[in-house]
Amino acid sequence: MISIIIPTFNKVEYTKKCLEALKKNTPGADLADVIVIDDDSTDDTQDFLRSLSLISIIFNKENLGFSRANNIAAKKAKGDILVFLNNDTEVQKGWIEAIVDVFEKENNVGAVGVKLLFPNQTIQHAGLAFYPDKVARHSYYQLDKDSSFVNKLRECQAVTAACVAIPKKVFFEVGGFDEAYINGLEDVDLCLKIKEKGYRIFYQPKSVVVHHESVSPGRFSRSKHNADTFMSRWKNKIKPDSHQILKEDGFNWFQILMFDLKSMSYGPNEYGTRPIRIKVLRLAFIPLQKVYTLTRLVLSGDFREIASRTREKLS
Repeated sequence: MISIIIPTFNKVEYTKKCLEALKKNTPGADLADVIVIDDDSTDDTQDFLRSLSLISIIFNKENLGFSRANNIAAKKAKGDILVFLNNDTEVQKGWIEAIVDVFEKENNVGAVGVKLLFPNQTIQHAGLAFYPDKVARHSYYQLDKDSSFVNKLRECQAVTAACVAIPKKVFFEVGGFDEAYINGLEDVDLCLKIKEKGYRIFYQPKSVVVHHESVSPGRFSRSKHNADTFMSRWKNKIKPDSHQILKEDGFNWFQILMFDLKSMSYGPNEYGTRPIRIKVLRLAFIPLQKVYTLTRLVLSGDFREIASRTREKLS
């Protein structure tokens, strides 16, 4: 049996879309245990939830945060597989069947993440990779959803909890979401605890979910606290794997450098331990990227066509 857990805090319009998509694209048998836990919303969320039937509702008397809310709901869950689903998501047809398929065909599965798409249909999540600065970032962020490298079942170190399925016994074996985190990095921490116990974590591209990403108020207000907490626990245990993943997917050294510079040029400095070479090279990212783009256009023959069109427009 599957239990689907959805934490909410305001943004009732997203919760409505989330539940509509869930009902439309999920077999009835997998909707037997849907739990919505509300973190003391101040908009119309609670009135909307009270109007619903066939789902379990938990109303917290205060905003307890993502980790604690999910932990509370997990204790009420009846299923042997817990699916944690953000309220700013819209599941697509076949999403849950693809998740179950991984549990049925693979051994020792500790978690299954899904392909998350932005509303414009580009990639938001295709598994997480750890970069040389030991920060976990979304693989192939904002790239084409139809690219071959985001459409293969992949074993990885971590996935995001915007939509993740975890066996209930595994979830409680590792202590659930660590409540020291406040709306950030608790999912990466959880995955590393699962891996530490010897379980396997998968990214399943056949399970597709649209994600509006981080619409809840105050989503990033404790980023530094979360980063400091995470690095204090995992910095010396993390094994960067971004280069390995890119090599396996057929990228050359220059393309890997571009991925490094693009990904590691953003985000707060306290959220990592950037190597000196990256701190220096990131200064050259923009001109290098332009040179790379120009070279690619010249080699493909597109540059001549673009130049010809430009001359025509100017003449």
